[in-house]
Amino acid sequence: MVALRYADRIYTLVTAVVTILTLLVFHFVMRVQWISQASLVFTVLMLGFLPVNGILTGTGLESPIVNYNPADFMGIRVLTIPIEDAVYGYTQFLWVLFFFKKFQTRAHDSNS
Repeated sequence: MVALRYADRIYTLVTAVVTILTLLVFHFVMRVQWISQASLVFTVLMLGFLPVNGILTGTGLESPIVNYNPADFMGIRVLTIPIEDAVYGYTQFLWVLFFFKKFQTRAHDSNS
């Protein structure tokens, strides 16, 4: 729904589409069992993400280190962080876990 509503905002559109596709593939195609645990861990990781990304996007600074074109995202922010950053980070986190588990299994299998 977000992707359709904000189809003219490239950062929002790409983030929404990639996240939806990632979740659909992991859940229905690959049938991974760890999405709920990964989501919980990501929620805890947000405690570090918010202050670090907040500083980068201008919280407490005269001028932000990272600037966003307002025409490219929804405009919804947590402090100074576009909400899309958290969603994008979630998707990255899921893919990192997927490949970590995949390569960990391969390394374990080759050592057996």
